[in-house]
Amino acid sequence: MGLRDDLLAIPDDLLRTGRVSEATLVFMDFKDNPRRWWTGIGDLDVAGELWSGVSDLISISDIETTYAATAQPVSFGLAATEKMIDDTQAAESTVHGRTVAIFGQLFYTQADLDHPAWHPVGSPFAHFVGTMEKVSYSFSGLEKGSISLACEGLFYRRTTPPRGLLTDSDQKSRSSGDRGLELVTKYTEYETRWL
Repeated sequence: MGLRDDLLAIPDDLLRTGRVSEATLVFMDFKDNPRRWWTGIGDLDVAGELWSGVSDLISISDIETTYAATAQPVSFGLAATEKMIDDTQAAESTVHGRTVAIFGQLFYTQADLDHPAWHPVGSPFAHFVGTMEKVSYSFSGLEKGSISLACEGLFYRRTTPPRGLLTDSDQKSRSSGDRGLELVTKYTEYETRWL
Protein backbone atom coordinates (compact mmCIF):
# COMPACT_ATOMS: atom_id res chain seq x y z
CA MET A 1 0.00 0.00 0.00
CA GLY A 2 1.30 3.48 -0.81
CA LEU A 3 1.28 6.58 1.38
CA ARG A 4 -1.96 7.88 -0.13
CA ASP A 5 -3.70 4.57 0.59
CA ASP A 6 -2.33 4.54 4.15
CA LEU A 7 -3.66 8.04 4.78
CA LEU A 8 -7.06 7.26 3.27
CA ALA A 9 -7.31 4.14 5.47
CA ILE A 10 -7.22 6.23 8.67
CA PRO A 11 -10.81 6.62 9.87
CA ASP A 12 -11.94 10.25 9.66
CA ASP A 13 -13.32 10.19 13.21
CA LEU A 14 -9.89 9.13 14.51
CA LEU A 15 -8.19 12.05 12.74
CA ARG A 16 -10.71 14.48 14.21
CA THR A 17 -10.02 13.32 17.79
CA GLY A 18 -6.39 14.44 17.58
CA ARG A 19 -5.13 10.97 18.51
CA VAL A 20 -2.89 10.62 15.46
CA SER A 21 0.54 12.25 15.45
CA GLU A 22 3.69 12.08 13.34
CA ALA A 23 7.19 11.20 14.54
CA THR A 24 10.48 11.29 12.65
CA LEU A 25 12.44 8.08 12.08
CA VAL A 26 16.09 8.16 10.91
CA PHE A 27 18.19 5.34 9.48
CA MET A 28 21.96 5.86 9.30
CA ASP A 29 23.92 3.09 7.59
CA PHE A 30 27.23 3.41 9.43
CA LYS A 31 29.84 1.03 8.00
CA ASP A 32 30.28 -1.06 11.16
CA ASN A 33 26.99 -0.54 12.96
CA PRO A 34 23.84 0.74 11.17
CA ARG A 35 21.55 2.73 13.49
CA ARG A 36 17.83 3.40 13.60
CA TRP A 37 16.52 6.13 15.85
CA TRP A 38 13.42 8.24 16.32
CA THR A 39 12.64 11.62 17.87
CA GLY A 40 10.78 10.22 20.86
CA ILE A 41 11.59 8.45 24.12
CA GLY A 42 12.19 4.71 24.46
CA ASP A 43 12.38 1.95 21.88
CA LEU A 44 9.79 1.71 19.13
CA ASP A 45 8.93 -1.24 16.88
CA VAL A 46 8.03 0.00 13.38
CA ALA A 47 8.09 -1.94 10.09
CA GLY A 48 9.76 -4.91 11.76
CA GLU A 49 12.71 -2.84 13.02
CA LEU A 50 13.57 -1.50 16.47
CA TRP A 51 14.13 2.28 16.58
CA SER A 52 15.89 3.83 19.60
CA GLY A 53 14.45 7.01 21.07
CA VAL A 54 16.80 9.99 21.26
CA SER A 55 14.21 12.67 22.14
CA ASP A 56 15.76 16.04 21.31
CA LEU A 57 19.43 15.02 21.77
CA ILE A 58 19.97 15.04 18.00
CA SER A 59 18.68 17.92 15.89
CA ILE A 60 17.76 17.79 12.20
CA SER A 61 17.87 20.84 9.95
CA ASP A 62 14.87 21.78 7.85
CA ILE A 63 14.29 19.67 4.75
CA GLU A 64 13.74 22.20 2.00
CA THR A 65 11.74 21.41 -1.10
CA THR A 66 11.36 23.53 -4.21
CA TYR A 67 9.81 23.30 -7.62
CA ALA A 68 13.28 23.50 -9.14
CA ALA A 69 15.23 20.36 -9.93
CA THR A 70 17.68 21.06 -7.10
CA ALA A 71 17.91 20.24 -3.40
CA GLN A 72 19.60 21.63 -0.32
CA PRO A 73 21.72 19.53 2.05
CA VAL A 74 20.36 18.35 5.39
CA SER A 75 22.42 18.38 8.58
CA PHE A 76 22.26 16.64 11.93
CA GLY A 77 23.57 18.24 15.12
CA LEU A 78 24.56 16.76 18.46
CA ALA A 79 25.77 18.45 21.62
CA ALA A 80 28.98 16.63 22.55
CA THR A 81 31.73 16.30 25.13
CA GLU A 82 35.40 16.36 24.17
CA LYS A 83 35.52 12.54 24.48
CA MET A 84 32.55 12.17 22.10
CA ILE A 85 34.27 14.43 19.57
CA ASP A 86 37.48 12.38 19.81
CA ASP A 87 35.52 9.14 19.32
CA THR A 88 33.68 10.60 16.32
CA GLN A 89 36.89 11.79 14.68
CA ALA A 90 38.35 8.29 15.04
CA ALA A 91 35.27 6.73 13.42
CA GLU A 92 34.79 9.28 10.62
CA SER A 93 35.65 6.73 7.91
CA THR A 94 32.53 4.72 8.84
CA VAL A 95 30.32 7.70 7.92
CA HIS A 96 31.42 9.27 4.63
CA GLY A 97 29.36 8.23 1.61
CA ARG A 98 27.02 6.00 3.61
CA THR A 99 23.22 6.07 3.26
CA VAL A 100 20.95 8.17 5.47
CA ALA A 101 17.15 8.20 5.29
CA ILE A 102 14.62 10.33 7.16
CA PHE A 103 11.07 8.99 7.40
CA GLY A 104 7.79 10.21 8.78
CA GLN A 105 5.57 7.76 10.65
CA LEU A 106 2.01 8.31 11.84
CA PHE A 107 0.98 6.90 15.25
CA TYR A 108 -2.04 6.48 17.47
CA THR A 109 -1.03 8.58 20.49
CA GLN A 110 -3.55 7.16 22.97
CA ALA A 111 -4.47 3.58 23.77
CA ASP A 112 -7.98 2.32 23.04
CA LEU A 113 -9.65 -1.09 22.70
CA ASP A 114 -8.20 -1.66 19.22
CA HIS A 115 -4.77 -0.03 19.44
CA PRO A 116 -2.05 0.47 22.07
CA ALA A 117 -0.49 3.90 22.51
CA TRP A 118 2.18 4.68 19.89
CA HIS A 119 0.90 2.01 17.55
CA PRO A 120 2.03 2.80 13.96
CA VAL A 121 -0.62 3.90 11.47
CA GLY A 122 0.32 2.84 7.95
CA SER A 123 3.89 2.56 6.68
CA PRO A 124 6.83 4.95 7.11
CA PHE A 125 7.12 7.50 4.28
CA ALA A 126 10.43 8.98 3.14
CA HIS A 127 11.13 12.69 3.61
CA PHE A 128 14.81 12.53 2.59
CA VAL A 129 17.23 9.91 1.24
CA GLY A 130 20.87 10.72 0.64
CA THR A 131 24.43 10.13 1.79
CA MET A 132 26.32 11.20 4.88
CA GLU A 133 29.19 13.46 3.91
CA LYS A 134 31.22 15.93 5.98
CA VAL A 135 31.49 15.76 9.76
CA SER A 136 32.46 19.01 11.47
CA TYR A 137 33.26 19.75 15.10
CA SER A 138 33.30 22.76 17.34
CA PHE A 139 34.32 23.13 20.95
CA SER A 140 34.15 26.17 23.18
CA GLY A 141 35.01 26.21 26.85
CA LEU A 142 35.33 23.09 28.95
CA GLU A 143 31.92 21.53 28.41
CA LYS A 144 30.35 22.99 25.25
CA GLY A 145 31.02 21.00 22.13
CA SER A 146 29.02 20.02 19.09
CA ILE A 147 29.19 17.60 16.20
CA SER A 148 27.51 18.37 12.88
CA LEU A 149 26.97 15.89 10.05
CA ALA A 150 26.15 17.24 6.57
CA CYS A 151 24.12 14.98 4.28
CA GLU A 152 23.46 15.37 0.59
CA GLY A 153 20.35 14.15 -1.22
CA LEU A 154 20.24 12.67 -4.68
CA PHE A 155 19.46 16.02 -6.34
CA TYR A 156 22.20 17.99 -4.55
CA ARG A 157 25.09 18.93 -6.89
CA ARG A 158 23.34 17.37 -9.86
CA THR A 159 25.62 19.01 -12.36
CA THR A 160 28.79 17.31 -11.11
CA PRO A 161 29.80 13.63 -11.10
CA PRO A 162 28.67 11.20 -9.82
CA ARG A 163 25.23 12.84 -9.57
CA GLY A 164 25.47 14.52 -12.96
CA LEU A 165 23.69 11.64 -14.64
CA LEU A 166 20.67 13.78 -15.47
CA THR A 167 22.52 16.48 -17.39
CA ASP A 168 22.34 16.96 -21.13
CA SER A 169 26.11 16.74 -21.68
CA ASP A 170 26.40 13.49 -19.69
CA GLN A 171 23.48 11.96 -21.56
CA LYS A 172 24.90 12.93 -24.96
CA SER A 173 28.29 11.47 -24.03
CA ARG A 174 26.57 8.16 -23.28
CA SER A 175 24.17 8.25 -26.25
CA SER A 176 25.10 10.65 -29.03
CA GLY A 177 22.10 12.31 -30.61
CA ASP A 178 19.90 11.78 -27.54
CA ARG A 179 17.91 14.98 -26.95
CA GLY A 180 15.87 13.81 -23.95
CA LEU A 181 17.60 16.04 -21.40
CA GLU A 182 18.46 19.12 -23.43
CA LEU A 183 15.81 21.24 -21.68
CA VAL A 184 16.80 20.28 -18.12
CA THR A 185 18.91 23.40 -17.59
CA LYS A 186 16.12 25.61 -18.91
CA TYR A 187 13.68 24.20 -16.36
CA THR A 188 16.01 24.19 -13.34
CA GLU A 189 14.68 27.54 -12.13
CA TYR A 190 11.36 27.31 -13.96
CA GLU A 191 8.05 27.16 -12.15
CA THR A 192 5.32 25.17 -13.88
CA ARG A 193 2.07 27.05 -14.16
CA TRP A 194 -0.94 24.76 -14.13
CA LEU A 195 -4.12 25.98 -15.81
